[in-house]
Amino acid sequence: MVGTSALLAAAPTLAAQASPGSPGPGDSLVLTVNAARRLALTQNPTLLASRQDTAIARGGLQQARLLRFNPDFSAVAPGPGFGGSRNASEFTLMQELEVAGQRGLRIDAARFGLTRATAAVANASRLTLTDASIAFYRALSAQRRLQVTREVLELTERLLGAVRTQLREGEISILEANLAEIEFGRAQARVLSAQRDATSASLDLARLIGVGPSVALRLEDPAAAMPVLPDSARPAAPAAPAGPVVALPPLDIDSLTALALARRPDLAATVTGVRETETLVALSRREALPNLRFGVLAERNPGENRTRIGPAVGLSLPFFNRSQGLVTQRRAEARQALFLRDAARLQVRTDIATTVRALMAANAEVAVFEASVRQPARANSALLEAAFRAGKIALPTLLLLRNQLLDAELGYWQAWFARQEALTLLDAASGALTPPTDDGASSANSAR
Repeated sequence: MVGTSALLAAAPTLAAQASPGSPGPGDSLVLTVNAARRLALTQNPTLLASRQDTAIARGGLQQARLLRFNPDFSAVAPGPGFGGSRNASEFTLMQELEVAGQRGLRIDAARFGLTRATAAVANASRLTLTDASIAFYRALSAQRRLQVTREVLELTERLLGAVRTQLREGEISILEANLAEIEFGRAQARVLSAQRDATSASLDLARLIGVGPSVALRLEDPAAAMPVLPDSARPAAPAAPAGPVVALPPLDIDSLTALALARRPDLAATVTGVRETETLVALSRREALPNLRFGVLAERNPGENRTRIGPAVGLSLPFFNRSQGLVTQRRAEARQALFLRDAARLQVRTDIATTVRALMAANAEVAVFEASVRQPARANSALLEAAFRAGKIALPTLLLLRNQLLDAELGYWQAWFARQEALTLLDAASGALTPPTDDGASSANSAR
Protein backbone atom coordinates (compact mmCIF):
# COMPACT_ATOMS: atom_id res chain seq x y z
CA MET A 1 0.00 0.00 0.00
CA VAL A 2 1.27 3.45 -0.86
CA GLY A 3 0.43 5.98 1.83
CA THR A 4 -0.75 9.38 0.72
CA SER A 5 1.90 11.14 2.80
CA ALA A 6 4.62 9.22 0.96
CA LEU A 7 2.96 9.79 -2.38
CA LEU A 8 2.81 13.54 -1.91
CA ALA A 9 6.34 13.93 -0.56
CA ALA A 10 7.24 16.02 -3.61
CA ALA A 11 4.27 18.33 -3.11
CA PRO A 12 3.82 20.97 -0.38
CA THR A 13 2.17 19.65 2.76
CA LEU A 14 0.17 21.16 5.56
CA ALA A 15 3.18 21.38 7.82
CA ALA A 16 3.26 24.22 10.33
CA GLN A 17 4.68 27.35 8.82
CA ALA A 18 4.76 30.92 9.97
CA SER A 19 1.96 32.81 8.33
CA PRO A 20 2.43 36.45 7.44
CA GLY A 21 -0.02 38.84 8.94
CA SER A 22 -2.72 40.35 6.83
CA PRO A 23 -1.27 43.41 5.11
CA GLY A 24 -3.04 46.66 4.63
CA PRO A 25 -4.25 48.10 1.32
CA GLY A 26 -1.47 48.53 -1.20
CA ASP A 27 0.93 46.19 0.62
CA SER A 28 2.37 43.03 -0.86
CA LEU A 29 1.69 39.67 0.76
CA VAL A 30 4.31 36.95 0.21
CA LEU A 31 2.64 33.56 0.11
CA THR A 32 3.68 29.95 -0.04
CA VAL A 33 1.05 27.27 -0.42
CA ASN A 34 1.30 26.45 3.31
CA ALA A 35 0.78 30.08 4.26
CA ALA A 36 -2.20 30.29 1.91
CA ARG A 37 -3.72 27.22 3.54
CA ARG A 38 -3.21 28.63 7.00
CA LEU A 39 -4.82 31.93 6.08
CA ALA A 40 -7.74 30.10 4.49
CA LEU A 41 -8.33 28.17 7.72
CA THR A 42 -8.26 31.29 9.86
CA GLN A 43 -9.74 34.00 7.64
CA ASN A 44 -12.05 32.46 5.03
CA PRO A 45 -15.48 33.93 5.92
CA THR A 46 -17.46 31.01 4.54
CA LEU A 47 -15.46 28.53 6.61
CA LEU A 48 -15.79 30.70 9.72
CA ALA A 49 -19.54 30.70 9.20
CA SER A 50 -19.57 26.91 8.79
CA ARG A 51 -17.74 26.49 12.09
CA GLN A 52 -20.72 27.96 13.88
CA ASP A 53 -22.59 24.74 13.10
CA THR A 54 -20.79 23.04 15.99
CA ALA A 55 -21.81 25.82 18.39
CA ILE A 56 -25.38 25.46 17.14
CA ALA A 57 -25.25 21.69 17.69
CA ARG A 58 -23.82 22.18 21.18
CA GLY A 59 -26.75 24.41 22.00
CA GLY A 60 -29.09 21.70 20.77
CA LEU A 61 -27.38 19.15 23.04
CA GLN A 62 -27.60 21.52 25.98
CA GLN A 63 -31.31 21.99 25.32
CA ALA A 64 -31.87 18.24 24.97
CA ARG A 65 -30.49 17.63 28.46
CA LEU A 66 -33.12 19.88 30.02
CA LEU A 67 -36.53 18.66 31.11
CA ARG A 68 -38.93 19.30 28.28
CA PHE A 69 -41.78 20.67 30.41
CA ASN A 70 -41.67 23.39 33.04
CA PRO A 71 -43.72 23.13 36.27
CA ASP A 72 -47.29 24.32 36.02
CA PHE A 73 -48.89 26.29 38.87
CA SER A 74 -52.58 27.09 39.07
CA ALA A 75 -54.75 28.79 41.71
CA VAL A 76 -58.50 29.03 42.17
CA ALA A 77 -59.55 32.13 44.10
CA PRO A 78 -62.63 31.86 46.38
CA GLY A 79 -65.90 33.28 45.13
CA PRO A 80 -69.62 33.09 45.92
CA GLY A 81 -71.26 29.84 44.93
CA PHE A 82 -74.89 28.83 44.81
CA GLY A 83 -76.88 30.10 47.79
CA GLY A 84 -74.25 32.72 48.59
CA SER A 85 -71.72 30.25 49.99
CA ARG A 86 -68.03 30.63 49.07
CA ASN A 87 -66.03 27.98 47.25
CA ALA A 88 -62.84 26.43 48.52
CA SER A 89 -59.45 27.89 47.58
CA GLU A 90 -57.26 25.53 45.55
CA PHE A 91 -53.59 25.69 44.66
CA THR A 92 -52.01 23.12 42.32
CA LEU A 93 -48.36 22.62 41.38
CA MET A 94 -47.84 20.03 38.61
CA GLN A 95 -44.86 18.68 36.71
CA GLU A 96 -45.27 16.71 33.47
CA LEU A 97 -42.68 13.99 32.97
CA GLU A 98 -41.73 11.79 30.02
CA VAL A 99 -41.57 8.26 31.35
CA ALA A 100 -40.88 6.29 28.14
CA GLY A 101 -37.21 7.27 27.73
CA GLN A 102 -37.87 10.20 25.39
CA ARG A 103 -35.34 12.45 27.10
CA GLY A 104 -32.54 9.89 26.73
CA LEU A 105 -33.30 9.43 23.05
CA ARG A 106 -33.40 13.18 22.56
CA ILE A 107 -29.97 13.50 24.16
CA ASP A 108 -28.58 10.68 22.02
CA ALA A 109 -29.91 12.33 18.86
CA ALA A 110 -28.37 15.66 19.88
CA ARG A 111 -25.02 13.98 20.51
CA PHE A 112 -25.12 12.42 17.07
CA GLY A 113 -26.05 15.84 15.71
CA LEU A 114 -22.99 17.40 17.34
CA THR A 115 -20.73 14.65 15.96
CA ARG A 116 -22.25 15.08 12.51
CA ALA A 117 -21.84 18.87 12.67
CA THR A 118 -18.20 18.49 13.73
CA ALA A 119 -17.53 16.14 10.81
CA ALA A 120 -19.30 18.53 8.45
CA VAL A 121 -17.11 21.41 9.65
CA ALA A 122 -14.02 19.24 9.16
CA ASN A 123 -15.19 18.53 5.64
CA ALA A 124 -15.75 22.25 5.02
CA SER A 125 -12.14 22.79 6.15
CA ARG A 126 -10.99 20.05 3.77
CA LEU A 127 -12.81 21.65 0.85
CA THR A 128 -11.53 25.12 1.77
CA LEU A 129 -7.95 23.87 1.92
CA THR A 130 -8.44 22.16 -1.44
CA ASP A 131 -9.87 25.28 -3.07
CA ALA A 132 -7.15 27.52 -1.60
CA SER A 133 -4.37 25.15 -2.71
CA ILE A 134 -5.71 24.86 -6.24
CA ALA A 135 -6.24 28.62 -6.41
CA PHE A 136 -2.64 29.13 -5.27
CA TYR A 137 -1.26 26.86 -7.98
CA ARG A 138 -3.57 28.37 -10.59
CA ALA A 139 -2.42 31.88 -9.69
CA LEU A 140 1.22 30.81 -9.65
CA SER A 141 0.87 29.15 -13.04
CA ALA A 142 -0.84 32.25 -14.41
CA GLN A 143 1.97 34.46 -13.09
CA ARG A 144 4.56 32.20 -14.69
CA ARG A 145 2.71 32.32 -18.02
CA LEU A 146 2.55 36.09 -17.75
CA GLN A 147 6.30 36.20 -17.16
CA VAL A 148 6.87 34.01 -20.22
CA THR A 149 4.77 36.27 -22.46
CA ARG A 150 6.58 39.36 -21.18
CA GLU A 151 9.97 37.84 -21.92
CA VAL A 152 8.81 36.82 -25.40
CA LEU A 153 7.52 40.37 -25.92
CA GLU A 154 10.98 41.73 -25.04
CA LEU A 155 12.61 39.34 -27.50
CA THR A 156 10.07 40.22 -30.20
CA GLU A 157 10.56 43.95 -29.63
CA ARG A 158 14.32 43.55 -29.96
CA LEU A 159 13.82 41.52 -33.12
CA LEU A 160 11.50 44.18 -34.50
CA GLY A 161 14.25 46.78 -34.06
CA ALA A 162 16.66 44.61 -36.04
CA VAL A 163 14.08 44.03 -38.77
CA ARG A 164 13.42 47.74 -39.13
CA THR A 165 17.17 48.35 -39.49
CA GLN A 166 17.44 45.67 -42.18
CA LEU A 167 14.43 47.15 -43.99
CA ARG A 168 16.05 50.59 -44.12
CA GLU A 169 19.23 49.02 -45.50
CA GLY A 170 17.27 47.08 -48.10
CA GLU A 171 18.26 43.68 -46.77
CA ILE A 172 14.68 42.40 -46.39
CA SER A 173 11.39 43.05 -48.09
CA ILE A 174 8.42 45.01 -46.76
CA LEU A 175 6.47 41.76 -46.58
CA GLU A 176 8.98 40.27 -44.15
CA ALA A 177 9.03 43.50 -42.13
CA ASN A 178 5.23 43.40 -41.84
CA LEU A 179 5.48 39.87 -40.46
CA ALA A 180 7.65 41.19 -37.63
CA GLU A 181 5.21 44.05 -36.96
CA ILE A 182 2.30 41.61 -36.82
CA GLU A 183 4.20 39.29 -34.50
CA PHE A 184 4.99 42.20 -32.19
CA GLY A 185 1.29 43.08 -31.99
CA ARG A 186 0.42 39.47 -31.23
CA ALA A 187 3.03 39.41 -28.46
CA GLN A 188 1.48 42.53 -26.92
CA ALA A 189 -1.97 40.94 -27.05
CA ARG A 190 -0.68 37.77 -25.41
CA VAL A 191 0.74 39.81 -22.53
CA LEU A 192 -2.61 41.55 -22.02
CA SER A 193 -4.45 38.22 -22.07
CA ALA A 194 -2.00 36.64 -19.62
CA GLN A 195 -2.27 39.71 -17.40
CA ARG A 196 -6.04 39.33 -17.32
CA ASP A 197 -5.78 35.65 -16.37
CA ALA A 198 -3.17 36.33 -13.69
CA THR A 199 -5.25 39.12 -12.15
CA SER A 200 -8.37 36.97 -12.08
CA ALA A 201 -6.54 34.03 -10.49
CA SER A 202 -4.87 36.28 -7.91
CA LEU A 203 -8.19 37.86 -6.91
CA ASP A 204 -9.79 34.44 -6.55
CA LEU A 205 -6.95 33.33 -4.28
CA ALA A 206 -7.25 36.51 -2.22
CA ARG A 207 -10.96 35.84 -1.73
CA LEU A 208 -10.33 32.29 -0.54
CA ILE A 209 -7.69 33.33 2.01
CA GLY A 210 -9.83 36.18 3.28
CA VAL A 211 -7.83 39.23 2.18
CA GLY A 212 -9.03 42.20 0.23
CA PRO A 213 -8.66 42.63 -3.54
CA SER A 214 -6.33 45.60 -3.02
CA VAL A 215 -3.64 43.37 -1.55
CA ALA A 216 -0.95 42.37 -4.05
CA LEU A 217 0.06 38.74 -3.76
CA ARG A 218 3.59 37.54 -4.44
CA LEU A 219 3.62 33.77 -4.68
CA GLU A 220 6.65 31.63 -3.96
CA ASP A 221 7.25 27.95 -4.58
CA PRO A 222 10.79 26.53 -4.85
CA ALA A 223 9.46 23.74 -7.06
CA ALA A 224 8.23 26.30 -9.58
CA ALA A 225 11.34 28.40 -10.12
CA MET A 226 11.15 30.37 -13.35
CA PRO A 227 14.22 30.15 -15.62
CA VAL A 228 14.90 33.03 -17.97
CA LEU A 229 14.43 32.43 -21.66
CA PRO A 230 17.66 32.00 -23.62
CA ASP A 231 19.45 35.20 -24.56
CA SER A 232 20.92 35.08 -28.02
CA ALA A 233 23.63 37.56 -26.97
CA ARG A 234 25.46 34.89 -24.98
CA PRO A 235 26.31 31.23 -25.66
CA ALA A 236 23.49 28.78 -25.12
CA ALA A 237 23.42 26.86 -21.85
CA PRO A 238 21.08 24.11 -20.73
CA ALA A 239 18.08 25.63 -18.98
CA ALA A 240 17.25 24.41 -15.50
CA PRO A 241 13.88 22.75 -15.30
CA ALA A 242 11.14 24.90 -13.76
CA GLY A 243 9.91 22.06 -11.61
CA PRO A 244 10.92 18.49 -10.97
CA VAL A 245 8.96 15.70 -12.53
CA VAL A 246 7.47 13.74 -9.66
CA ALA A 247 8.50 10.08 -9.76
CA LEU A 248 5.23 8.46 -8.82
CA PRO A 249 5.34 5.15 -7.01
CA PRO A 250 2.83 2.49 -8.06
CA LEU A 251 -0.60 3.67 -6.97
CA ASP A 252 -2.89 1.12 -5.36
CA ILE A 253 -6.40 2.46 -5.86
CA ASP A 254 -7.91 -0.10 -3.49
CA SER A 255 -5.52 0.84 -0.66
CA LEU A 256 -6.05 4.54 -1.21
CA THR A 257 -9.80 3.99 -1.26
CA ALA A 258 -9.68 2.12 2.04
CA LEU A 259 -7.65 4.97 3.51
CA ALA A 260 -10.16 7.53 2.27
CA LEU A 261 -13.12 5.55 3.59
CA ALA A 262 -11.50 5.51 7.02
CA ARG A 263 -10.86 9.25 7.34
CA ARG A 264 -13.01 11.27 4.95
CA PRO A 265 -15.10 13.62 7.13
CA ASP A 266 -17.94 13.94 4.62
CA LEU A 267 -18.48 10.19 4.82
CA ALA A 268 -18.25 10.30 8.62
CA ALA A 269 -20.95 12.96 8.64
CA THR A 270 -23.33 10.82 6.57
CA VAL A 271 -22.68 7.73 8.73
CA THR A 272 -23.47 9.71 11.86
CA GLY A 273 -26.48 11.17 10.10
CA VAL A 274 -27.89 7.66 9.72
CA ARG A 275 -27.59 7.00 13.45
CA GLU A 276 -29.08 10.40 14.23
CA THR A 277 -32.15 9.88 12.05
CA GLU A 278 -32.66 6.34 13.38
CA THR A 279 -32.65 7.75 16.90
CA LEU A 280 -35.15 10.41 15.88
CA VAL A 281 -37.43 7.71 14.46
CA ALA A 282 -37.42 5.90 17.81
CA LEU A 283 -38.02 9.21 19.59
CA SER A 284 -41.01 10.08 17.40
CA ARG A 285 -42.60 6.73 18.26
CA ARG A 286 -42.05 7.27 21.99
CA GLU A 287 -43.58 10.72 21.84
CA ALA A 288 -46.92 9.12 20.97
CA LEU A 289 -47.03 7.57 24.45
CA PRO A 290 -48.81 9.39 27.32
CA ASN A 291 -46.88 11.46 29.85
CA LEU A 292 -47.53 11.46 33.57
CA ARG A 293 -48.18 14.61 35.58
CA PHE A 294 -47.26 14.63 39.26
CA GLY A 295 -47.85 17.41 41.71
CA VAL A 296 -49.26 18.77 44.93
CA LEU A 297 -52.81 20.05 45.60
CA ALA A 298 -53.52 22.43 48.46
CA GLU A 299 -57.15 23.15 49.39
CA ARG A 300 -58.73 25.33 52.05
CA ASN A 301 -62.44 25.64 52.69
CA PRO A 302 -64.05 28.88 53.88
CA GLY A 303 -64.31 29.08 57.65
CA GLU A 304 -61.63 26.46 58.27
CA ASN A 305 -58.30 27.24 59.84
CA ARG A 306 -56.40 24.40 58.26
CA THR A 307 -55.21 23.64 54.74
CA ARG A 308 -55.45 20.19 53.30
CA ILE A 309 -52.50 19.08 51.18
CA GLY A 310 -52.40 15.98 49.04
CA PRO A 311 -50.83 14.51 45.92
CA ALA A 312 -52.12 15.24 42.43
CA VAL A 313 -51.67 12.89 39.49
CA GLY A 314 -52.52 13.48 35.83
CA LEU A 315 -52.13 11.70 32.52
CA SER A 316 -51.90 13.10 28.99
CA LEU A 317 -54.24 11.34 26.59
CA PRO A 318 -52.85 11.18 23.03
CA PHE A 319 -56.22 10.68 21.33
CA PHE A 320 -55.78 13.05 18.39
CA ASN A 321 -52.06 13.82 18.06
CA ARG A 322 -50.06 10.60 18.21
CA SER A 323 -47.17 11.99 16.11
CA GLN A 324 -48.41 10.10 13.05
CA GLY A 325 -47.01 12.66 10.61
CA LEU A 326 -43.78 13.05 12.57
CA VAL A 327 -43.13 9.30 12.49
CA THR A 328 -43.67 9.26 8.72
CA GLN A 329 -41.36 12.23 8.33
CA ARG A 330 -38.60 10.70 10.46
CA ARG A 331 -38.77 7.39 8.62
CA ALA A 332 -38.35 9.18 5.29
CA GLU A 333 -35.41 11.15 6.70
CA ALA A 334 -33.82 7.88 7.87
CA ARG A 335 -34.15 6.36 4.40
CA GLN A 336 -32.76 9.57 2.91
CA ALA A 337 -29.77 9.39 5.27
CA LEU A 338 -29.03 5.84 4.11
CA PHE A 339 -29.04 6.94 0.47
CA LEU A 340 -26.76 9.89 1.30
CA ARG A 341 -24.34 7.56 3.08
CA ASP A 342 -24.24 5.22 0.07
CA ALA A 343 -23.78 8.20 -2.24
CA ALA A 344 -20.88 9.47 -0.11
CA ARG A 345 -19.17 6.08 -0.23
CA LEU A 346 -19.56 5.96 -4.00
CA GLN A 347 -18.23 9.51 -4.25
CA VAL A 348 -15.14 8.60 -2.23
CA ARG A 349 -14.38 5.64 -4.50
CA THR A 350 -14.95 7.74 -7.60
CA ASP A 351 -12.76 10.59 -6.30
CA ILE A 352 -9.83 8.26 -5.68
CA ALA A 353 -10.09 6.54 -9.05
CA THR A 354 -10.47 9.85 -10.89
CA THR A 355 -7.65 11.69 -9.16
CA VAL A 356 -5.19 8.80 -9.44
CA ARG A 357 -5.73 8.61 -13.20
CA ALA A 358 -5.60 12.39 -13.56
CA LEU A 359 -2.34 12.55 -11.59
CA MET A 360 -0.67 9.85 -13.68
CA ALA A 361 -1.72 11.54 -16.93
CA ALA A 362 -0.68 15.03 -15.78
CA ASN A 363 2.68 13.84 -14.50
CA ALA A 364 3.35 12.08 -17.80
CA GLU A 365 2.38 15.26 -19.66
CA VAL A 366 4.84 17.32 -17.62
CA ALA A 367 7.57 14.79 -18.33
CA VAL A 368 6.89 14.96 -22.07
CA PHE A 369 6.94 18.76 -22.08
CA GLU A 370 10.14 18.89 -20.05
CA ALA A 371 12.13 16.28 -21.95
CA SER A 372 10.72 16.28 -25.49
CA VAL A 373 9.30 19.76 -26.05
CA ARG A 374 10.57 22.44 -23.73
CA GLN A 375 14.28 21.70 -23.59
CA PRO A 376 14.68 21.15 -27.36
CA ALA A 377 12.72 24.33 -28.07
CA ARG A 378 14.98 26.31 -25.73
CA ALA A 379 18.08 24.84 -27.36
CA ASN A 380 16.83 25.83 -30.83
CA SER A 381 15.85 29.30 -29.65
CA ALA A 382 19.16 30.18 -28.03
CA LEU A 383 20.89 31.34 -31.21
CA LEU A 384 17.88 32.25 -33.34
CA GLU A 385 18.37 36.01 -33.33
CA ALA A 386 22.11 35.76 -33.97
CA ALA A 387 21.50 33.41 -36.88
CA PHE A 388 18.92 35.79 -38.32
CA ARG A 389 21.26 38.76 -38.06
CA ALA A 390 23.93 36.71 -39.84
CA GLY A 391 21.47 35.86 -42.61
CA LYS A 392 21.54 32.14 -41.91
CA ILE A 393 17.77 31.76 -41.43
CA ALA A 394 14.79 33.60 -42.86
CA LEU A 395 12.50 35.71 -40.71
CA PRO A 396 9.46 33.39 -41.11
CA THR A 397 11.57 30.47 -39.87
CA LEU A 398 12.75 32.49 -36.89
CA LEU A 399 9.19 33.46 -35.97
CA LEU A 400 8.03 29.88 -36.33
CA LEU A 401 10.74 28.55 -34.04
CA ARG A 402 10.14 31.30 -31.48
CA ASN A 403 6.43 30.54 -31.42
CA GLN A 404 7.30 26.90 -30.84
CA LEU A 405 9.29 27.99 -27.79
CA LEU A 406 6.37 30.09 -26.57
CA ASP A 407 3.92 27.23 -27.05
CA ALA A 408 6.29 24.90 -25.22
CA GLU A 409 6.64 27.25 -22.25
CA LEU A 410 2.92 28.00 -21.97
CA GLY A 411 2.00 24.34 -22.45
CA TYR A 412 4.48 23.33 -19.78
CA TRP A 413 2.95 25.64 -17.18
CA GLN A 414 -0.54 24.46 -18.04
CA ALA A 415 0.60 20.87 -17.56
CA TRP A 416 2.42 21.86 -14.35
CA PHE A 417 -0.79 23.31 -12.95
CA ALA A 418 -2.73 20.19 -13.97
CA ARG A 419 -0.21 18.06 -12.08
CA GLN A 420 -0.34 20.24 -8.95
CA GLU A 421 -4.13 20.26 -9.10
CA ALA A 422 -4.20 16.47 -9.37
CA LEU A 423 -1.81 16.13 -6.43
CA THR A 424 -4.01 18.41 -4.34
CA LEU A 425 -7.21 16.63 -5.34
CA LEU A 426 -5.72 13.24 -4.49
CA ASP A 427 -4.61 14.58 -1.12
CA ALA A 428 -8.13 15.88 -0.56
CA ALA A 429 -9.80 12.70 -1.83
CA SER A 430 -7.80 10.55 0.57
CA GLY A 431 -8.59 12.83 3.50
CA ALA A 432 -5.00 14.00 4.03
CA LEU A 433 -5.98 17.67 3.75
CA THR A 434 -8.42 17.39 6.65
CA PRO A 435 -7.11 19.38 9.63
CA PRO A 436 -7.37 17.77 13.08
CA THR A 437 -10.35 18.69 15.24
CA ASP A 438 -10.82 18.81 18.98
CA ASP A 439 -14.30 17.37 18.93
CA GLY A 440 -13.53 13.87 17.77
CA ALA A 441 -15.26 14.18 14.42
CA SER A 442 -13.91 10.84 13.34
CA SER A 443 -15.62 8.96 16.15
CA ALA A 444 -18.49 8.15 13.84
CA ASN A 445 -16.20 6.05 11.66
CA SER A 446 -16.61 3.16 14.07
CA ALA A 447 -20.20 2.85 12.91
CA ARG A 448 -19.16 1.68 9.46
